[in-house]
Amino acid sequence: MRRRLRYVGAMIAAGWLYTTASDAHESHSKKLPDVKDVIAFRTYLMENIGDNAKEMGDKVKAGKIKEAKVNAQAIALHSLRIADLFPQGSTSETSRAKEEIWQKWDEFVKAADTFRAEVDQFAMVAGEGKEAEAKEHIKKVFGGCKGCHDSFRTPEKDEK
Repeated sequence: MRRRLRYVGAMIAAGWLYTTASDAHESHSKKLPDVKDVIAFRTYLMENIGDNAKEMGDKVKAGKIKEAKVNAQAIALHSLRIADLFPQGSTSETSRAKEEIWQKWDEFVKAADTFRAEVDQFAMVAGEGKEAEAKEHIKKVFGGCKGCHDSFRTPEKDEK
């Protein structure tokens, strides 16, 4: 009997994890590009981070603090790869990466590491349902996005 209950419990948990992970980026519908195509893959990854950030922000605004944790975890996981996705000189006509990334490499890596730490901290306080702390941390997370984009990414043509 105990064995059966453990099995049922494990199946319920697995279903919950699958549903939660798949909901983390509901609006991101692009097909995953080949990781060997560095620019396409990093564009995909960064758009996924952006989609999760938007959902996370919307959840916080709606008072769904604990639900925002899964988005933060997805962002934190993706942010582990940021520096690896910018090998020296990986630019193209479609890439918005500025040369400053490689000219100020240490600053770029530090910004990515700080961002990851902030989003990870947000995930922890959000998971605990600490609304006031989560709202303070999300400001730091979005500030990290903006700071890096301002320094290391060219604006879209319609942003100029």
